[in-house]
Amino acid sequence: MSAPDAFASLPKADLHVHQEATRYLDLVLAERECRDPYDWSAWRRRLAAEVPPGKERLQRIGSVQPVGIEHDEDDELFVARFAALMRDHAAAGACYVEIRCGGEVVTREGFMSMFREAERRVRADFPRLRAEALAIVIGAGQDRERADAFADGCVRAAGEGLAGIDFLYAPYDTEADWAPMYRLAERFAGVGLGITAHAGEVSTANIAAAARMPGLTRIGHGVHAAADPELLGLLVERGVTLECALTCNEFFGVLPDLEEHPLLRLVEAGVAVTLATDNPVQLGTTIEREYAAAAGLGLGARELAGFTRNAIRAAFTSDGRRAAMLAELDG
Repeated sequence: MSAPDAFASLPKADLHVHQEATRYLDLVLAERECRDPYDWSAWRRRLAAEVPPGKERLQRIGSVQPVGIEHDEDDELFVARFAALMRDHAAAGACYVEIRCGGEVVTREGFMSMFREAERRVRADFPRLRAEALAIVIGAGQDRERADAFADGCVRAAGEGLAGIDFLYAPYDTEADWAPMYRLAERFAGVGLGITAHAGEVSTANIAAAARMPGLTRIGHGVHAAADPELLGLLVERGVTLECALTCNEFFGVLPDLEEHPLLRLVEAGVAVTLATDNPVQLGTTIEREYAAAAGLGLGARELAGFTRNAIRAAFTSDGRRAAMLAELDG
């Protein structure tokens, strides 16, 4: 889908994009080795043909690793794959992107220095782009010792510039035990890390629990809240911003067809909404296409600019960067 010309120059922001480590490594290596990268379009066709939409299809995200993760041990490739993600966003009109990193990535020695080097390289060509890094915390309650050790690493990384934490948990489609995550969230918020959490992608489960998490200001997805007036009221009351990924929702079938997406209902209810790519390589999208998809639902330039403004206001970044981006948006 091509973005309408009227929206192509609109500054855009993406608060919810996963690092897609081996996918971006494959793109970088393919260019260097003069070969074709993995065919994600064919993968999507196969997945759509073989797996029904819904939770089962969603669970296949990340199931294909086109190159070995051992390539990530090379510092130059590590920097290059983050730069490739940032460059894709900048080329699609993004002024801001937050990148979610799973595994032990953010506790790697020199992580933030390498992340900033990737940002510096991209800003040489796209000076308006800013980027921040988030750590993904998965299953905080499954192994307290391991969770605490990883939390120690995140706290150290916060002192070097890590911006925030994204909580993932199990079960994902029914109510989870949030007590262990609340405990960690208090610690993270105490050192200035922003807090977001995946919730409400496949059902209304966990939206209320996430909204009440200490320090939380955003929820990844959360779109099923549109079906429950009480949840909508809770999100508005607590000032929670939703990170909506339209292409992701449509492809994995966790909601009806895109034309029936509840984005408009969320906006009309007064919920602060932003747009996101989620897993852009696997899903074949860009932040420009996400804004175009929102325009296709009937939103105009003013509303789309509002999504960018919402994102900048909710961004896990410095006050100085936020002020500069808002000034550029108004300029």
